[in-house]
Amino acid sequence: MKKFTSSMLVVILFIATLFSGVSFANPDQSNSSDYIEGQLVVSIEESPSLKSIQSTDDALMKSVSLSKNGFVVADSLFGQEVGTFSAQPLDSNVRATAVEKMGLVYLIEYAVEDYESIDAAKKALKSTLDRLGLNVRYISENRKMYALETATVQDPSAQAIHNNQRWHYDMIKVSQAWGVTTGASSVRIGVLDTGIDSNHPSLSNLVNTSLGRSFAGGTTMDGHGHGTHVAGTIASYGSVSGVMQNATLIPVKVLNNNGTGTMYGIQQGILHAANVSADVINMSLGGGGYDRGIEEAIQTAVSLGTIVVAATGNDGLSSISYPAAYSSSIAVGSVTSSRTRSSFSNYGSGLELMAPGSNIYSTYPNGQYVTMSGTSMATPHVAGVIGLMKSVNPNLTPSEARNILRNTAQPAGNMNQYGYGIVDAYAAVIAAGGNVPQPIKETNTTLQTDKTVYQRGENINITSRVTDTQGNVLQGASVNFKMTRPNGTTLTNTATTNSLGVASWTITSNAQTPLGTYQILAETTLSGYSPSSAQTTLQINDSSGGGDTQAPSAPSNVMSTAKTSTSVTLSWNASTDNVGVTAYEVFNGSSLAATVTNTTATITGLTASTTYTFTVKAVDAAGNRSAASNAVTVTTDSSQPSPTSWAPGVSYKIGDDVTYGGATYKCLQAHTSMVGWEPSIVPALWLKK
Repeated sequence: MKKFTSSMLVVILFIATLFSGVSFANPDQSNSSDYIEGQLVVSIEESPSLKSIQSTDDALMKSVSLSKNGFVVADSLFGQEVGTFSAQPLDSNVRATAVEKMGLVYLIEYAVEDYESIDAAKKALKSTLDRLGLNVRYISENRKMYALETATVQDPSAQAIHNNQRWHYDMIKVSQAWGVTTGASSVRIGVLDTGIDSNHPSLSNLVNTSLGRSFAGGTTMDGHGHGTHVAGTIASYGSVSGVMQNATLIPVKVLNNNGTGTMYGIQQGILHAANVSADVINMSLGGGGYDRGIEEAIQTAVSLGTIVVAATGNDGLSSISYPAAYSSSIAVGSVTSSRTRSSFSNYGSGLELMAPGSNIYSTYPNGQYVTMSGTSMATPHVAGVIGLMKSVNPNLTPSEARNILRNTAQPAGNMNQYGYGIVDAYAAVIAAGGNVPQPIKETNTTLQTDKTVYQRGENINITSRVTDTQGNVLQGASVNFKMTRPNGTTLTNTATTNSLGVASWTITSNAQTPLGTYQILAETTLSGYSPSSAQTTLQINDSSGGGDTQAPSAPSNVMSTAKTSTSVTLSWNASTDNVGVTAYEVFNGSSLAATVTNTTATITGLTASTTYTFTVKAVDAAGNRSAASNAVTVTTDSSQPSPTSWAPGVSYKIGDDVTYGGATYKCLQAHTSMVGWEPSIVPALWLKK
């Protein structure tokens, strides 16, 4: 008989935000009459008289009594990939564990017209297998469910991360978790769904199709959309972000492009994900009530170290659906942006965690991004959190992960409606072994001299006091002093703060000390703290009393040569003096704005779209000041965002300016930055200005 091409249809657990009234199957309907006629799934204990799985396959395939009664073995879950069988190669330990827990599983087909009912066919098959000396564990029909289609709110334009995702990631504290880890490519997430669009610009770097496999026909490419949306919530980058920003997504296609699949195919998918060492399996699907084969497949995966997460269903019923209802699965329900249970989300005994599931924005095939709702959308939030946990603790076991998720969940309501609460990504990652990020500690430096004007021969006493941002003194900080003389030469010294947080420097002047204005700079460094600095000025005059008293000529032709929204650059003609000009003082109105030694100055810290009037005075070595120059009036440009330093974990939009490596770059594509995407190495995202 030709290998089957369709079987029990499995429902995708998501609902339309604009559509209602579709019913999700009662999870207790284990004997539903809605099944695929002419197909049965049978599990047989290993027979001691048959030395291998292949020999059992052969015995069944060659059985005259089976064929005489109209039964044909269409597929063997653990047999060799021969003929029409679709059995996948499994590692020996995976196969042994699976057979121990699941028995030898076969898909049997028969002619419907040969039996008056499916129960009659099941009895006949049981009798036939008994006569062959095989110990039957169970025989079940392939009950079917239909996919719940959803309307999607499509937005073909790329959106900056968190414009549409902020509320649900804030709710589960993802941004705080990213301070510990954003994920790791070593963490493998098996997405059992309609496949994944591996060409999507927010997914392509994360999807590993070589590890994936389709058990619903064709390739692992998603022709439906549900699987791509789920995958993008688990892990994605660029115009959106998943809970993880780095991971390996494994497309295990168990639902076809119509959103339907088979119980048998899902068993195959679970075993495949476990066989390729998936850390997590996400199952945003359900239907058909209890099925022993799927329960045992999940138990097999969990015993091999894979954590299984499943959606509770979308009927608003007081009992959760399968496969979430199996004790080995972590059952996830949906909440809205107001932290209340979504009206569609099933609840009741076995519910463990809640996560955002109403109006979730994520990836969609063909480079699109759409909004969907359902417990299907809530489940990948939890899968992603587990992925973050595995990033900091690769040895985390399923039971350990489950206990951490329960113990760290945010209380949301009674257990029946909300389980242990809403998942908390940050608390879960820390509990799994992540290091608590240390807050940035800062130094605060002040600088002063004992006088502002000195005579030649006097001691200049300079002190710097260092505290933290709360005003607590910091002992042991290193303060680097630099004095810049009027002629531009410098003198430096380093001192360490004492128990009062004070560092000191004393300089003795003499008869040869240059006269004029001195610039003093103090720069502080301390291990574990960010640096800080402070500066001041002082004046040294001639103490003889009979020195130079002639003031320089006033600077002339003061003009503005450049301006921005926050700065103005001025230039002027040099002044003349009988001894020599040592400095120029630039005034903003009556306030001193800058002191320079050349004939140009840039005044910063100004306000956009504001008019200022500047004048300049010349100063000689004796401290004589000239009259004011001509006044120049300048209006600053309109406001422009100041470029900030590029950093990972920041959401950038098109047109944003950043600085990196001494250069300024303009953002070409909205994205959330991550290590390895620095502007100098990703020209697709940044244009050097």
